Amino acid sequence: MKNRKSGAVSLFLGLLLIVIFGIGLAVEKNPTAMMRPKMYDLTLVQFGDFCSSIWLPAGVIGIPLFLFSLIKSLIQERRSNKDQ
Repeated sequence: MKNRKSGAVSLFLGLLLIVIFGIGLAVEKNPTAMMRPKMYDLTLVQFGDFCSSIWLPAGVIGIPLFLFSLIKSLIQERRSNKDQ
């Protein structure tokens, strides 16, 4: 049971880093991607700036972490189903 919880945490962290990667890449390519027309939201601007500052390390870490955790989780699930 402990391995499943740690696997879920790593899946969540990998997915979170992939989302930061996607948002950061979008803001890096188009700085107005997070802005709404005729409205200025400081929180969105700061979040976009944060994501654009760390998008490359987030992608480098997040994508392999997510894929490794997903594969590991599927293998463990297959083994537990095979044992039952």
